[in-house]
Amino acid sequence: MKTPDAKDIVVAERNPRARKPGRLNQMTDAVRHISEKKGTAMSQTNENVVQTPTKPGKKVKLGNAIGFALGDFYGGGFGQLAVFLPVFWTKFAGLEIDQTQNIVGIATMVSAFAALVVGALSDNLYRYKFGRKFGRRRFFLIAGIPVLLVTMLMWIPGLPLWLYFVVYALWIIANQMIMTPYSALPTEMTTDFNGRTMLSTTRMLFSGISNAVIPGGAAIILSALGEDHAYSYQVAMLTFMVIFCICLFAAWKSTWEYTPEEAGIDVAAIDAEAKKPFDFGEWLKGVGQLFADFFTTLRISSFRKHVLIYLLGQSFLDIFGQTWLFFVLYDLNKPAAFASALLSLSIIGEPLKPVYGWLFAKLGPRKLFSIDFGGAILGLLGLLFLWKSQGTLDPSIWNVLVYVITIWWLIFRSLTWFIPWNVFPFIPDVDELVTGKNRTGVFVGFQLFLRKLTAGFAASAIGMYLATTGFVKDADTQPVAAQNGIAMVMIGWVIAGLAIAWIISLTLPLSKKTHGILVGEIERLKAGGKKSDVDPEVKKVCEQLTGVKYEKCWPESAE
Repeated sequence: MKTPDAKDIVVAERNPRARKPGRLNQMTDAVRHISEKKGTAMSQTNENVVQTPTKPGKKVKLGNAIGFALGDFYGGGFGQLAVFLPVFWTKFAGLEIDQTQNIVGIATMVSAFAALVVGALSDNLYRYKFGRKFGRRRFFLIAGIPVLLVTMLMWIPGLPLWLYFVVYALWIIANQMIMTPYSALPTEMTTDFNGRTMLSTTRMLFSGISNAVIPGGAAIILSALGEDHAYSYQVAMLTFMVIFCICLFAAWKSTWEYTPEEAGIDVAAIDAEAKKPFDFGEWLKGVGQLFADFFTTLRISSFRKHVLIYLLGQSFLDIFGQTWLFFVLYDLNKPAAFASALLSLSIIGEPLKPVYGWLFAKLGPRKLFSIDFGGAILGLLGLLFLWKSQGTLDPSIWNVLVYVITIWWLIFRSLTWFIPWNVFPFIPDVDELVTGKNRTGVFVGFQLFLRKLTAGFAASAIGMYLATTGFVKDADTQPVAAQNGIAMVMIGWVIAGLAIAWIISLTLPLSKKTHGILVGEIERLKAGGKKSDVDPEVKKVCEQLTGVKYEKCWPESAE
């Protein structure tokens, strides 16, 4: 799943009194989606929102689950289309490589702030008559369809630079506008565990399928029409854009959400409050508290290490994705259709996800990170070998190796995406020992905010570096210096980033054993146990996980 980017991950909202110590692999005690939590964290506490009802609601059928999952066919395929943009813009739109990457980078950083706005807007839309009429979640799915069609302007050559930037920014922000409310729907559609499991499982399946179908379909269209023509890319992208719109319509048609009453909204009180003058001071205080909460997450040692591993892994995978097409075109001297066909082999990673989950539970994150980063670096070295052995290795052997090495890399790439989001659900447990509160939404919001910022910086860095290597726009071949620069970025930079993440992962103290000790201590304190009675070994583990002296953990108000 793409990114997952913000992407849109389902995590467990833990019930501390129901947990069993040491069960690191139990991640779905009660499912609540990240975006729902993120929006809640960003919203001001308000007297007009009462406790949300817990009635099961409608029964989720397989057709509903498939319709819902089609929404993430767009979510997963969204990033796949962006892989082709740098090549299209440099080859047909007359943009320099640094201009292309700066558009991607700056727009992505802008979207980091847009994500915060969309989350808060969706959560609070029932406060307004418009939201009570059209809904606060599903409305964005249907509203996103015309926006996506407008962004087809990205694929028209000859437009001014500023317009490419505006349209690409709209493309990125539209993704936030659609996927943030979309990701909150499972929470509102049902409280039944099996129903939510069906929704999340089908969603992951369709998201993974899109990661293979989009490159594979692009390869077929570019091969059939000829990739030396702008219209070949336009036909491919318009085809997928229309499919995305159909998928979003299906998701809108197949799902439902809380009514204002079910969401615990006191409409009469809100209407009365709306007549009061706006208090800018209170609003500003709420915004300030939001960002203050974000930065307090860095107090937790395990989170600092986790978020560094996550940002390094994901950002350098972004770098790989944005230079892959250039590498195949100019270093391996193969067509774009061939590059797309190779990416479609990522489908192999989908049936392996249960295996990843088993390994995670069996080995723990630290050992699995070592296997993952070691395997990924070997795969990148294999791609380096393919580049250097062209013309010297027997063509039949080379052709076999290119598939073997690419599949190897794609397996470990998918594992690099998988592990951090399986580590994350346990980070708020560590914070709970320090603060006495469950602040999952705050951690999610800050992590995704940083993710967008680093992705933007990475994209801009690619463009600035390749521009210094003599990269030539609208060229069938590149000078040797540019070819070396492409390989340096796609292989050298990514190996360096993964190696740093690997080193940090070796210091991550979170494991099934330490997590069990931590949860056991939280349970003891919740049951009225005194901090002065803590076992010395438990105290040591808690301090390793939190990075905070035990005496400063579990505030008096939580006891």
